[in-house]
Amino acid sequence: METSVLRKTAGLFAIVVASVLAAPASAAPAKDPFTGDWRIEVDFDGRQMSALVSLSRNKTGDLAGQWISSWGISELSNVRQEGNKLRFTRTSRFRDRDSTWDFTGTVKRARLSGSLSSERGESKVEGRRIRPVPQAAGEWETTIHVNGQDYSATLAIEAGEKGKLTAAWQSQWGGHEITDVAFKGGKLAFTRRSQVQDRQWESTFEGTVKRQTLSGAFTTDEREISLEGKRVGGDLVGTWDLKMTSDSGTRAQRLRVYPDLTALYGPLAIDRVKLEGNRVSFATTAEFGDQQYEIRFTGTLEGRTLRGEVTSPRGSRTVEGLRRGARQTRKPSRKPDVVFVPTPQEVVEKMLEMAQVKKSDLLYDLGCGDGRIVVTAAKNYGCRAVGYDINPVRVRESRENVEKNDIGHLATIEQEDIFTLDLSKANVITLYLLPSLNVKLIPQLDKLKPGSRIVSHDFDMRGVTPDEVVTITSDDSYEEHTIYLWTTPLKKKKVD
Repeated sequence: METSVLRKTAGLFAIVVASVLAAPASAAPAKDPFTGDWRIEVDFDGRQMSALVSLSRNKTGDLAGQWISSWGISELSNVRQEGNKLRFTRTSRFRDRDSTWDFTGTVKRARLSGSLSSERGESKVEGRRIRPVPQAAGEWETTIHVNGQDYSATLAIEAGEKGKLTAAWQSQWGGHEITDVAFKGGKLAFTRRSQVQDRQWESTFEGTVKRQTLSGAFTTDEREISLEGKRVGGDLVGTWDLKMTSDSGTRAQRLRVYPDLTALYGPLAIDRVKLEGNRVSFATTAEFGDQQYEIRFTGTLEGRTLRGEVTSPRGSRTVEGLRRGARQTRKPSRKPDVVFVPTPQEVVEKMLEMAQVKKSDLLYDLGCGDGRIVVTAAKNYGCRAVGYDINPVRVRESRENVEKNDIGHLATIEQEDIFTLDLSKANVITLYLLPSLNVKLIPQLDKLKPGSRIVSHDFDMRGVTPDEVVTITSDDSYEEHTIYLWTTPLKKKKVD
């Protein structure tokens, strides 16, 4: 909207710009009480040792985990959950000797307690789950658009110990106070009170955080002004799997960089990871017995690869790291069976409705294309979903779609030949294949649990009677689409 009078002095023009710069909020599925990073303390005969236990769900929903110490990473085995009970086995190697430790404990209100036992005896374990840093936290370089002009400012958002957010607005125009910061489900909102010279006003901001970008608008009584922002150091944010190499050998380690650029190197806290151009550095302090020593990293960021060197009083190691999610596609084992044709979104939604998808389901999309069924299932129903495609182009598109929608905790895309898969873990199967290919899948579909649902767009399954057939018309193309639903065990019939 044009101002009624053109400002002719720098002071008055600054008031206009500042007046439109200035902030409420957003629903996610309930958090899994077991998954996440747990900072634990183990009492070995009066000596305390710190470590992380990192727990996650694999694509079939089973728990998996890692034990992360200053010495490196070891995979946990036999990880299992029974009510609020947690059990796992840890195997460690020291001087060519393996030691096995069995953990038994409980998870309650973000606390983990139990004991590790081995042939050496039993050690008490106490831990707390590390609170994730909200995606909105960090420093944002923003640009606002006023009457055809672009103006820059910095929005700094901090997360307190209990997750409460505070923020500050830094610009060359006047003074500004931000209150009522709220962030939920990717939505950021706050109230902003501003003063330039003798003028005071209030404005609100509502916007969306998508990974390393922020977009939204400020609103005052007079106008609405758009804002775009980019996270400072956003290319570093994520989990990095590190390979540490020295004369004594190679070991694995992990670097987890949070949105505000605080981090964990193994179990060690880092106040801030610095990124200057493509140069990366950080420092932290480790304790061993009564001794403390500093660990430093310097290196370079090259896309999704991190290279450099870690130094400490014990020596140096070369480091090569790959950010998780940077998986490479491979040349397909054979040509795809069908040409990719996307399923209209209204058909996707009807397929999932007919399948009566629930949060507790595991959905497999066979021939996932651009990943829209997987993304819709995860976003709308909160269920776990896995997309499979043999075409590396489709796999890349699907992974980008999952990443763009920030649902990597629920959705996975795999490059596989669908006719080689074990489908028995799934509750829901979605298809957009030719009738002959649906028939080819029958031996695999026969292994699904009773009550599992199979939905197919446009094509039936010869020799199997559907439970329901629905025809809908696309809003975009006015074309008719048929959706078939089968439940297991499949109702087979003789065919000529």
